[in-house]
Formats: sequence, structure tokens, C-alpha cells
Amino acid sequence: MSQVVILAGGKGTRLRERLGNLPKPLVDICGMPLLERQILLAKHYGYTDVLILVNYAANYIMDFCASKNNWGLILSCIDEGEPRGTAGALLSAYDYLADEFLVMYGDTMLDVNLQRLHDFHRSYPEAAATVFLHPNDHPYDSDLVDIDEDNRITAFYPYPHDQSSCYPNLVNAALYCIRKATLEAFRYRNGLLDFGKHLFPEMLAKGYLLFGYNSPEYIKDCGTPARLDKVCADFISGKITRANLDHPQQAIFLDRDGTINREVNYLIHHNQFELLEGTEQAIKRLNASEYRTVVITNQPVLARGECNVDDLKLIHNKMETLLGAQGAFIDRIYYCPHHPHKGYAGEIPELKIDCDCRKPRPGMIERAVADLNIALDQSWLIGDTTVDLATARAAGIRSILVETGYAGLDYRIMVTPDFVAPNLLAAVEFILDGYPRLMKLCGPLAVPIVAGTFVLVGGLSRSGKSSFAGGLRAALQARGLDAVVLSLDRWLKNAPERTEGVFGRYDLAAVKSLIGQLVGRQAPLELSLPVYHKLELRRIEGAERVEITPSTVVIFEGTVALALTEKLPAGTHTFYVEMDENERKRRVIHEYLLRGKSRKEAEAIYLSRQQDEVPVVAASAIIARQRITLPLPPIN
Repeated sequence: MSQVVILAGGKGTRLRERLGNLPKPLVDICGMPLLERQILLAKHYGYTDVLILVNYAANYIMDFCASKNNWGLILSCIDEGEPRGTAGALLSAYDYLADEFLVMYGDTMLDVNLQRLHDFHRSYPEAAATVFLHPNDHPYDSDLVDIDEDNRITAFYPYPHDQSSCYPNLVNAALYCIRKATLEAFRYRNGLLDFGKHLFPEMLAKGYLLFGYNSPEYIKDCGTPARLDKVCADFISGKITRANLDHPQQAIFLDRDGTINREVNYLIHHNQFELLEGTEQAIKRLNASEYRTVVITNQPVLARGECNVDDLKLIHNKMETLLGAQGAFIDRIYYCPHHPHKGYAGEIPELKIDCDCRKPRPGMIERAVADLNIALDQSWLIGDTTVDLATARAAGIRSILVETGYAGLDYRIMVTPDFVAPNLLAAVEFILDGYPRLMKLCGPLAVPIVAGTFVLVGGLSRSGKSSFAGGLRAALQARGLDAVVLSLDRWLKNAPERTEGVFGRYDLAAVKSLIGQLVGRQAPLELSLPVYHKLELRRIEGAERVEITPSTVVIFEGTVALALTEKLPAGTHTFYVEMDENERKRRVIHEYLLRGKSRKEAEAIYLSRQQDEVPVVAASAIIARQRITLPLPPIN
């Protein structure tokens, strides 16, 4: 495919104050006419034949192209005649069309990897046309499109929409790959004929196969002063260029149930779907950043026969409709329909398999990486279960456990998160605001720490020790050092074995025995570490394996961590972490509410800890070389 057709007949009435007498395609985008940016984009991806369909003030466009020597391309300007819609304009130039061609609208700013679009179109030789689709922040007043599992377009939903229905957030972005032969039957059609409202729906009704190419890349109408200003601001910031899938993308992978929406234990009907508080705001913040939002969700209800693909589609349509109503959107949704265990009434045999896409395996993440060119080292996963955390670890990305849904208390897999947040909004605020501040704080503190040394991070319970330790680990890794965080909560004693006071809650003898193995190590050690079960108040031995090499920086964090100083070498780095007491109290109470305690019981625990923990732990601050105060968003 070497021909691009640009529909450039628009008058630009709403931009008259910016255009003067010029036609709309010549509107200035940061020092260059929009039309030239479109032509250069097409040329970059190998298009050699440009057909510009002109009308209003056509001489300005023709003179401009001539002044640029047609950019070294085969370029023709054809007057579309009496305006009769986007598809009508194209049909008026039927004789000039190549067998396959790309259609651009002359009032859209775009920076799209056209090679990916072309390859997608070519992969469907039966396609009459391929329509570029993307989610946007105002689907409620946009022309929407629906596609099936094989990317075939199944319906067009022009605005206005039925308010009682839920729709996918897939918007026709006005960029098409078309095969000329499919237009023969419409060649002599008279009257107004637009692609989205007339031609494509009619083609679909007549049995033509249309396919949807879903991409989050930048393509926006700039036909009003406000839209033009937004496009220019995005261009100046570099956002438009970075959105092209030529460039690696950052992504936030989101679990669905218990993270985005209320956990109902196998959601099977869209009426059960309810967004958690703050979800719209959280995802809207991600949309405003340059992170791609990607939902990855296990849906064993399909394999178990409790829900079919159409039911699941309605659930996701409701999610997108509710988010879209508040100006938020999801870039991509992946789900695993499989379930390896058999014996359910109504189960679907072909879906009862041990697959590569079911979390904790990273298959859905790997698919997203291929589809969206995602850079895993710049990406995160947010979820509410240990399965989500294990998926992040398998994919090699950072994880945040949210304390909604199962709140990590499912204990299906013994794995610890990189960070913990109360909910999705707090997790997003941490990624966008808190983590950069944490790294700014930890970067200089990590500089004097060398390979193979130890770090102790102490402080009162729920004071931000684990966040600081995680930040310090990340700062060390950014310097090329291997680092591991070992929380002393792994060595909390079983409830019946505890004695009085804060030290009586920890098996410090086991920790000191481990330190004896680590000090002076000359070879890698494969450690089998315990995990503490918060609900059952017991330690699970050998639950998680960690390798520590002679060059690994070992970070011990916990309320009594500074009591280990005497067992470690003189070069050990020590930190005491503290925060506002009202915030710490909120966190302590929140922790015990999650564990099923009543508020009265949680407050009583806080008061008891004030007596047996605070005096001892606060006194240990004198041991630390540095005291750290964390003014972070509410992350635990």
C-alpha cells in the first residue's frame, strides 16, 4: 500500500480566527501546517503517492504543495466538487484510487505507526476496510464501534446513544485502510455520504467484512480553537511523538475484580459490576499521564460455564461506560478464559486447560507488550491478590498491593509486594507523585551503600518503613546493584508463642541465625524464608525462596530492626523512619480493620502498642545514623 488519500476540502469555519482565508488543512501546528505534518508522516512510513481531495480555497493548498516540491512524492490535488460528505468526496475521485489506500482526514493531528496499521490490514485479506479505533475520554458523545474476538466490526453506534445501554469505548478515529474493489457498488451513489454514519454501517449490513484496529496512539480532531490549543500543547510537551508505538510505552497493568470494581466472588452478570470509590479519578489521572492502562483479568467463569463471552462483554462495556461518563478510559482489556480444574456443572471442555495466559503466568502481559510495545522496566502492576503479585514478579515489573478486594490476604501464593496502598487511587498517586519523590529522597542515600553491605530500617509500626526500604532498593538497582528487602514481619512468632513486649512478638533468634549465614558469605545462598499469615497469626516456614549473592545488598526492615546492629558489620547503614502520628494511627487501625477486627478492637490494639512498642522502638532512633520523615501520599 503506497497511496494515502487526504480529505482536505474542509472550510474551517470554527477556526476562522486562526486561519484567516486559508483552508482548514493549512492550520498551523507549532510552526508547520497540519497538512504538511500528515504528508511527512505518510512519507516516513513509505507512502509515495499522495492524493489530496480539495474544495474550499483549493488554490492555497495546491500552491503550498508546489512550494514544497510535493516533498519529492507523487502528489495530485483533485477537486471533490460539491461537498457531499467524507465518503462522497472519496467516491468522487474513484478513478484516481489505488487498489489499496490509506484515508486521512485533513483536520486531524496524528502520529501513528502506519506500518503496524498496514500490517494489521494486510493480515485480513478478506477485509473491505480496516478502521482505526481508540478509546477516548468522552465516549458518551462519540460515534462508537464494536468488534468481536477476531477484531471484526460487529456494530456502529452513532451518537446520541441509548442511555439505558452500555457500550465499548472504541471510537472511530477517522483513519482507514480501504480496498478499492469494495467501493464499486457505491461508486455512483448520490447525496450525503459519510464513512462513519452511512457507508461503513451500510457495508456492514450488506455483509462486507470490516475490521477494527485498536491503538492508543495520538489522533485528535483539531477543528476548534480549544482543540487546536490542546493539540499544540501536546505537541510541545512531546506527548504526541512519544505516543507513537515506535517508542516504548509505559503501562499500568490493572487487575479487575477487587481492584477496579467491588469483589463479589466470581462476577457473572453486568448488574453485579460496581466501581470502587475513587476508581474513575485514579484511571483519569493515569490517562492524563503517559501511562497506558491495561486490564488483565482471569475469568474462569467462562471455562466453568457460569458466564459466556457475551455476558463478559456486557460487564466490560459497563465498566467502560461508567468510566467514560467521568472522562476516564482503559487502553486495552485482556482476559484469560481458561481454568485447569474440572468437575463443574456446565463447564466448557475446550477451556479447561493449563494455559500460559492465566495469572500468575505472564501471558496476558506478554501479549500487551507485543501489541503496545510496552517497556516492562518502566511499568507497574496493581492488584489485590497474591496471584497478581506473583504475576508481576514473573513479568519482572514492580507491584503494588491494594488493600481492597482480598487485600493480599488470600495467601494462594507466598509472595510479597514491592509496595502496598489502601486503594487504586492511592496506588496511582504513589506511582505518579509519591514514587518520584521517594526516589529523589533515596537516590542520594543509596550512593554510599556498596555491594554486599547491610542496611537496617527501623521505626514504629506502619510508619512507612517498607515504602522507604522499597525505594532504597529501587535506588540501588538504578545504580546497578542487586538488593533485597527482608521484612522482619516474616519472623513474627505464632500467637501462642509470644511473650510480653514488642521483642516478645519476634523470633529474633531465627533472624540472628540467618545473619550469621549472611555475614562474610563467599557464594550465593538460596534462602527459604517464612511468611507470616496475618489472619491465622502463624508463621509459614519455607514459603518463599530468595537468592542472595555475595554482592547483594541486604535490607532488613521492621520495628525492631535496629536491635540487630550488634550482629552486623561496622559498615552497616542504619535508618529510622517516622511520620505524622495521626497518619500512623490511621494506618495501624486500618490494618486491623482489614484483619476483621472491630474499630473498638483496632483502637485498643493501637493504644496497647503505644505502651509496649513506642517507648522501646522510639528509643532505638538514637542508634540510627539517619532519621527519615516520609511526606508521601497515603501508601503503607
